[in-house]
Amino acid sequence: MMDKDNNRGMRDWLIFIRTAEAGSISEAARQLNISTAAVSKAVSRLEDYLGAVLFSRTSQGMNLTEAGQTTLNRAREITESFHSLLEDIRNPDNEIKGHIRLTAPAIVCEFLANEWIFDYAQMHPKVKVFLDARERSDLSRESPELDDLVLRSGRIESEDLVHRKLSPLKLVLCASPRYLQQHPNISHPRDLENHQLLGLHHHGLAGPLLFFRGEESYALEQDAETGIS
Repeated sequence: MMDKDNNRGMRDWLIFIRTAEAGSISEAARQLNISTAAVSKAVSRLEDYLGAVLFSRTSQGMNLTEAGQTTLNRAREITESFHSLLEDIRNPDNEIKGHIRLTAPAIVCEFLANEWIFDYAQMHPKVKVFLDARERSDLSRESPELDDLVLRSGRIESEDLVHRKLSPLKLVLCASPRYLQQHPNISHPRDLENHQLLGLHHHGLAGPLLFFRGEESYALEQDAETGIS
């Protein structure tokens, strides 16, 4: 049994995990919205309880010692088991409930996400979903939409985010009859290089565009600033 005078339960473990991931006491305190003194005391309390030094402190920040890395791995297992225990006790029927915030581009919110949420809410009436429409060219751990679930187009540049690639976005290129009458015929994607037709300013469409027709494909290069021209 843990001596509660030397260890204050899961709170110290959670603070330790956040400190290890943040790499500094001040950053962990900011993320947890508590004082740096509280974080420092929790880490010291855990070190005293375990009888081991968990961090090597340098001017560049805090690095995990070998004992600290072992502790971090096991601490994650401990907290996961603890939360699983709470879930089993509080929700024995394994019913899906609670709140979740979904952030997506405005066009996805308008034409797709609202229908997804309606269907999901019908299936799980105890779940409340908050839908946010946000248009951002960047995404990092400090982004306000990183609450629960984010859908976005483009590439994820931040190395500290866990993300999963979904199916590629397929676009259809259209032209008015008047445009087609006034400009050379387009029979192959390479013919688009002779047209000043697209100004793509969405970072998610940066780089080559891949066109398909049946089994045939063609990569069309575009200028990083002006799009295809």
